[in-house]
Amino acid sequence: MFRRKCKDKNNEENENKKKSAEDNFSANENKALEVCKNQLDDVKGKLVRVSADLQNYKRRVEKEKIQWIQIAQSEIIADLLSVVDDFDRAMVEYEKKELPKELQSFLDGFVMISKSFYKLLEKYNVKEITENKQFDPTLHEAISQIDSPDHKTDEIVEVVQKGYMLKDKVLRPAKVVVAK
Repeated sequence: MFRRKCKDKNNEENENKKKSAEDNFSANENKALEVCKNQLDDVKGKLVRVSADLQNYKRRVEKEKIQWIQIAQSEIIADLLSVVDDFDRAMVEYEKKELPKELQSFLDGFVMISKSFYKLLEKYNVKEITENKQFDPTLHEAISQIDSPDHKTDEIVEVVQKGYMLKDKVLRPAKVVVAK
């Protein structure tokens, strides 16, 4: 019986040691698991931020690309406007004079080229500034002022060079003479 008690006591001690070891192991596992969960949450947070940064970067680059295209387009069209002005001046002279029949077909070709330029401008939403009654510094550039009894102060007397708008932006302001 004594042996049984000793044996039971030894078994009990062994089981207690086993439970204590399991509890220690379980506590260490829980701590390690918590550390891993925290690291995982940190990595997930970083991933979300990096993903958001990447999306913002892509949007910004796309927006800048569109702006660069618009700037290049406006610069090219602005350069073409001087050619359009030359054609307009030629057309004014063409309409003033009687020309021989030999030159008539040649000049008709110039008229067609001029119309093609205006179609090109229309294709890219370039419109002539037609508000040429009252001076507006956002649309016009005053190159001189004159006394005019027929016009009120700040009314446009003459348009020296046409102005153009690209979409809703002034591409080139109209150069005008304004009444004092």
